[in-house]
Amino acid sequence: MRFCIRREIEFENSEERLGKVRGVPIEISLRPSADALLRNRHWLMDVKRQIKAFGIPVRSVHAPHIHFTDEYFRNAARLVIAFAEAVGSEIVVFQPEKRSEETRKHEQAAALQNIALLQERTRVKIAVETFWDAERVLTPDEIMENHLPMVLDTSLIPKPEITWIVDSYRTHVVNVHLSAVMPGSERHAAGRQFRPVDSDPFCLDVLDRFHELNWNGVVTLEYMPWLSEKSKEDRTLLENIYHDFHQHASERDRSC
Repeated sequence: MRFCIRREIEFENSEERLGKVRGVPIEISLRPSADALLRNRHWLMDVKRQIKAFGIPVRSVHAPHIHFTDEYFRNAARLVIAFAEAVGSEIVVFQPEKRSEETRKHEQAAALQNIALLQERTRVKIAVETFWDAERVLTPDEIMENHLPMVLDTSLIPKPEITWIVDSYRTHVVNVHLSAVMPGSERHAAGRQFRPVDSDPFCLDVLDRFHELNWNGVVTLEYMPWLSEKSKEDRTLLENIYHDFHQHASERDRSC
């Protein structure tokens, strides 16, 4: 397993925010809208330069909220994929948009076609994030049915579903957005989500199970913005823990 932290950037703050994670592996989240990104594509060259100057390994690129079925999806997605290739990332994360019950299946077919066309043209994995609501153009079950690379978000779907996905679909899970969800009222869900992994033992149970299954994907710690320093500390700690687990397992296997 390879661990990183999420880092969101805008046009006006990319150098400042990237400067605070020098040398730290990240998933870089591009916050401008898709049309703004297309109009200001030169900005990505500046970001590439900043990443190189700060020595930042990029494990994953989180695309702007580009709807799979929008007419400009392919152009915007190609731009993000080219950026991912340029900074050495092996994954691009897309979020499936919401669609009405009347049009969802039709638009899902268009989304799958767009994903397939893009995947044919790059070695970067075109991965779809999990959301637990039936209005999404691709639900977790449908991601699995279509054998798509998956980004498993532990803050957005129920724990039993997470456990089932880990055991049954791990070969297609390329990135895990890992964070805890604290108990509390549904009306305050935003404040309960994206908490440090030591807030809930289930997070470490997920990592232990992935380790048992010899999974070697990317784990992105996705914490609230004000927990940035905590995410960096936890990333280092988890990297060391699971690196040591791997070493001990290898030594044990050699001695058998």
